[in-house]
Amino acid sequence: MPTFRVEVGKKKGMSYWAREKGFSEERETVLFIHGAGGSQLSWGLQKGFFEKEFDPILIELPGHGESGGDGEEDIAKYADHVYAFLTTLDLQRAFLVGHSMGGAIVQTLAITHPDVIRGIVLAGTGARLKVLPAVLNGIKDNFEETVKKITRFAFSRKAPQEVIEAGIDHLMKCRSQVLYADFLACDRFDFMKEAGMIDLPTLIVCGKEDEMTPVKYSEFLHHHIQSSKLEVLPGAGHMVMMETPEAFNRKVRDFILGVL
Repeated sequence: MPTFRVEVGKKKGMSYWAREKGFSEERETVLFIHGAGGSQLSWGLQKGFFEKEFDPILIELPGHGESGGDGEEDIAKYADHVYAFLTTLDLQRAFLVGHSMGGAIVQTLAITHPDVIRGIVLAGTGARLKVLPAVLNGIKDNFEETVKKITRFAFSRKAPQEVIEAGIDHLMKCRSQVLYADFLACDRFDFMKEAGMIDLPTLIVCGKEDEMTPVKYSEFLHHHIQSSKLEVLPGAGHMVMMETPEAFNRKVRDFILGVL
């Protein structure tokens, strides 16, 4: 499956994965937004499932994957890039699926540009995403070891070692300065007051064993977003879409079909 590139504002060469057949007016667009240090690889277990019925797009934020740029230290700036991407490709009324930092981006867009969104999925995220100073300092001072610690913490304790190792390899592909900027952007993010202003159909999904964004983070969003539904998936940690892909995909699919 090909990766496409598109010039978006001043950030040239923004990359994304989509179906070879392109976009269809008969299909709903589902835009997947990865978390800190991620890329389209974060959604590798969603591609085949969603392209059967929808037009899935796996965007790579500036500085990530094959996209140009150096990343951002502010969630709002990432949201601006995603909005520019949507308008450049003339994608209207899309479903947005965001994981962790991607979920913060989706929350922001739900407030700033609800007119281009049909519904949102917030996966493994929260209205605040505080980061320990030791993590920020570790990314700068001991990148490889810190990446290993972050990845092990991101998966449930039941996750197979090979899955964790693949996660480490994935995160190691991100440049240290980009990963640092991502985590700094997360640390600065605070939507505790704004969450209740979201007025879009919303699915909130989290892993029951998530230690990075515990279930209480998703419960807060659910209690404040009136039109939301909460799904807590057993057997999964922070990387819920990787650890329990069948359940995750089914919940998201059912949500989208329920909105239509």
